[in-house]
Amino acid sequence: MRTCNPNYLRAMWPSFLVAFPATALLFSAIDPGEVVLFGHPAGISHLGMYTLVFLLLWLLCYAASVLNLWLFGCRRDAQWDD
Repeated sequence: MRTCNPNYLRAMWPSFLVAFPATALLFSAIDPGEVVLFGHPAGISHLGMYTLVFLLLWLLCYAASVLNLWLFGCRRDAQWDD
């Protein structure tokens, strides 16, 4: 009998690789110095904004990858049985 134990750490590297171009695409359209939060300037340096947005996008991509592993990682299809 096959046990269902998806390794969620496998999703970290692909989500890291996707967060790089996502951050580049986002900041090719938005200047980090012009970011406004709740009607006030963010008050974060450009490098800090790059870092914060990259980490948020990495977390978002990781959550999507983990959700994918959770939903489809334990399915048993006839074509994939050993």
